[in-house]
Amino acid sequence: MNIQQLRYVVAIANSGTFREAAAKLFVSQPSLSVAVRDLEAELEFQIFTRTTTGTVLTSQGMSFYEKALEVVKSFDSFEKQFSQSGSADNEFSIASQHYDFLPPLITSFSKAHPDYKNFRIFESTTIQILDEVAQGDSEIGIIYMNNQNRKGLLQRLEKLGLEYVELIPFKTHIYINKEHPLAVKKSLVMDDLLNLPTVRFTQEKDEYLYYSENFVDTTDSSLMYNVTDRATLNGILERTDAYATGSGFLDNRSVNGITVIPLEDNLDNKMVYVKRRDKNLTSCALKFVSVMKDYFAKFSPKEIK
Repeated sequence: MNIQQLRYVVAIANSGTFREAAAKLFVSQPSLSVAVRDLEAELEFQIFTRTTTGTVLTSQGMSFYEKALEVVKSFDSFEKQFSQSGSADNEFSIASQHYDFLPPLITSFSKAHPDYKNFRIFESTTIQILDEVAQGDSEIGIIYMNNQNRKGLLQRLEKLGLEYVELIPFKTHIYINKEHPLAVKKSLVMDDLLNLPTVRFTQEKDEYLYYSENFVDTTDSSLMYNVTDRATLNGILERTDAYATGSGFLDNRSVNGITVIPLEDNLDNKMVYVKRRDKNLTSCALKFVSVMKDYFAKFSPKEIK
């Protein structure tokens, strides 16, 4: 057993397929399969169950994955502390759910702090965001929290050694095209959305509501579009009567052809960022958080209804 095999197990479990894990790790799928098969032979139990639709952890595999994740995180932290030189001081990485405010936020940061030349933005699923931060690949992760997902997320944060910092409360907003029948309304209620198509971002574990980026229950939707990027989501909204949910933090150039309307709910939404509990934020991260707070204050949804 070695650290590379543990990395493989973590990547496969997070991705759901050997093919996707191999692509992310820049290794061939046969090499990945052989490495895992050798590890399973050494352990004398099966880590994964292979199916025609993907790969799932066995019960023993789940316990092994959780321990492997802890080892990989600890090893990465150790390696970064003792192997990296000061050349990484001007590098900064964030992970985030899919938000329209990211492009203007990032460009504002670059203009305010031009000394930072290498900026990485990793937009992905909620699970991968938390793992990114836990493993030290991104310094902070931007997600939302409310009374619908808080309990599940807090359990996950505790397991990964992460903590969250609240940024700003916000109201759920509904994104629809400007020609939509609901576009004339100043605000919406859940009954307005009954039997409408929905566009939402795909998650690895859709059965867990606390991983979802959708702010409302979509079980009554007439049609579900599951997408992985904002451009596709916006394109579907512009061409159909589907709706999506979002934070409403937008400047006037973020969304074209789409109307954003507040939804009356009691979700108590908070935009938060997550960080490792055992590390203080770098000066770069602190500056980024400051720019982020300024942006939210300027483009608060209360000002752009």
